[in-house]
Amino acid sequence: MRHNCFLSIVCGLALASLPAIAQAQTPDADICKNDPRFRALDYVLGDWDVYSGEAKTAEVKMELILNDCVIKETWTVINGRSTGNGIGLFNYSPLLSNWGYYWATDNGSTTSFRGMLIEPGEMRFITERPLDEGKMRLRHWTLYAMEDGTIRELSVGTEGADQGWTTEYDLRWVRKP
Repeated sequence: MRHNCFLSIVCGLALASLPAIAQAQTPDADICKNDPRFRALDYVLGDWDVYSGEAKTAEVKMELILNDCVIKETWTVINGRSTGNGIGLFNYSPLLSNWGYYWATDNGSTTSFRGMLIEPGEMRFITERPLDEGKMRLRHWTLYAMEDGTIRELSVGTEGADQGWTTEYDLRWVRKP
């Protein structure tokens, strides 16, 4: 009986302290607005038309959500395609000291990336995809802020150091008026 009483007191004290612990771990609501690490990808914010060569292939909306801590991407394909639309979430992780990106589409595809700022206006994300026979495909996906105000989205991949890098796609984003 004393053991149960002791546990009840300990559990009660632990539960009573949870709000204080949660508050101590909860960042200031403006932390993301004021921390330049969270602002490193702001150059992509807005509404864009996306081109592959001269053909418009998609529209993308990039907007801040969740106290400006996350960038939400809404990707809409055009030209009669019914799938390939997607939602992406970008955020900086102070815990991991890098960016994260999670992509999901209307055809069941998902991918997660880790990212890093190469230099202002150049953010690179990396992911790996398992292949047959234990091989892995490494992918570098980069968003470049171009001098003319457009964004270059370049994805390259390799299946090994001796295989070289191949371009998966090279897109140009033009800001909507």
